[in-house]
Amino acid sequence: MPRRARPKKRLLLVEDEILVREILAEELRDDGFDVTEASTGDEALRLLEERANFDIVCTDVRMPGRTDGIEVAMHALGRKPIVPVLVVSGYASELGQRLEALTPPSAFLAKPFRYSEVAHALRGLLTV
Repeated sequence: MPRRARPKKRLLLVEDEILVREILAEELRDDGFDVTEASTGDEALRLLEERANFDIVCTDVRMPGRTDGIEVAMHALGRKPIVPVLVVSGYASELGQRLEALTPPSAFLAKPFRYSEVAHALRGLLTV
């Protein structure tokens, strides 16, 4: 009997740097994720409201618009059911208490990172 393929995990990827977003999205698709991309926090909030079907969110912190990645993370973590969130940033030292306010299931990954580290962190959050 043939093995059934596992359904792809639906990922919302939020990153304003287009090159980083495109490469990361491609790598994550190759790793088996079904990736939806957002270039701003405002767009990410809209997608979270319109589509209640994301299994996990990966968001940068600093982005153009009114909503930053911490706000995206807090919104996702407050949803029913709770959506795990991986927050990435090159400015962790500036985030301090805002990062500490993120509750499980969430994690932080500092930039620069290897793309394999992102996939590994996302998979870890999905098993929590």
